[in-house]
Amino acid sequence: MNYRVFFALIFMLPFCVQAQQWQIPEPQEFDTTQVCLGDLSQPLTVELADTQEQHARGLMQRESLGKYNGMWFRYGQERPGYSGFWMYQTLIPLDIAYLDKNRRIVKTFTMRPCGSNDPNNCRSYSPGKRYWSVLEVNAGFFAEHDIRTGDQLNKSPDGNCESAKENNNNEK
Repeated sequence: MNYRVFFALIFMLPFCVQAQQWQIPEPQEFDTTQVCLGDLSQPLTVELADTQEQHARGLMQRESLGKYNGMWFRYGQERPGYSGFWMYQTLIPLDIAYLDKNRRIVKTFTMRPCGSNDPNNCRSYSPGKRYWSVLEVNAGFFAEHDIRTGDQLNKSPDGNCESAKENNNNEK
């Protein structure tokens, strides 16, 4: 092997390694809204992740999440079923629900924190079904409140889940 090529490769190695490191996204500001899920009478207060930067940051590095709080990731188009979520730099266990265009749950998981400093070692939770948005809440929330596939997420601007269900039924 030519020594110049060898030294050039050795010289470039740190730059290649650095280029493959994944940067933790900067903290973001999130708007909030209230939503109702399934047959819950208590509305959830969710942070809205609408931009690419907000999607990338999500709930990373949060140490807690209120009992009836969460994050709603909204996309402007349908996402493929192989496109999932991971728990890199996420400190709290979460339940995740993938929602179709009508905000009905198509798949849920309980996700555990990854714990690795290498994002390549973090599992991806992919639904295997197309989706339009995602809801994340504290782990165990879905089991505790009997939330399952087919349940629907409804907007609740007045904080009343009964009126949110009625409005959704009238929209059909």
